[in-house]
Amino acid sequence: MNSFAAAESPEHYLPLTRSLENLYLPLSMINLGRGHPPSGLAKRAIRDAAAALFAEKGFTATSTREICEGAGVTKPVLYYHFGSKEELYETLVQEAFNEYQREVRRASRRGRTTREKLIETLRGMLAFARRHRNEYRLAVRMVVAPERESPAIDFIEMSRADERLLTEILREGVRKGEVKGKPQQIASAIAGVAFSCVMGFLLTGRPALNRKLARDTINLLMGGCSRRIPIGK
Repeated sequence: MNSFAAAESPEHYLPLTRSLENLYLPLSMINLGRGHPPSGLAKRAIRDAAAALFAEKGFTATSTREICEGAGVTKPVLYYHFGSKEELYETLVQEAFNEYQREVRRASRRGRTTREKLIETLRGMLAFARRHRNEYRLAVRMVVAPERESPAIDFIEMSRADERLLTEILREGVRKGEVKGKPQQIASAIAGVAFSCVMGFLLTGRPALNRKLARDTINLLMGGCSRRIPIGK
């Protein structure tokens, strides 16, 4: 299983060659010419195209040719930024996961009360899924239908990061007297509802993954949905 650190994987460069101005540059850059996107845009286009294809077809069925066609680049450009399809896949997942963790952790520090922190955390989780549909679909595909040929990534363990963060917030709420119950069980319930909502959004476009949904979900789970009925009635 791969362990994902915050640092990016090192770049793989092609052999150097001499340009017309006596500068040594990667060979692929000498042949970019007109009509090719700048380096930064090319890397972004490759990642976007790969995410869409991996999410739709899986790792094995996606070819580098299809990725290049989708990104509008040549194979040398792809290999300049990513040494192989495997490295592209691993980098794509790692960068998406790291970005997700940064955003959700940052969201969890907002709010004064435990309930406010939970609302902001869930809002961050939903917002990321809304903006990064293909990366989320890719992760779901690898959990539901893992491929033997794909790079070994522990998506199950990665998914548990949400529950761990929510549990931290809830344990602090218990210490402050703002929450009753078992933090881990409540965290699992919140994460489960979040996953259900995201899956519904990916399949049907509903519900809207916004702050209102996050607020209503947390208020329902924290406040309950039944009215207290006096004994004897």
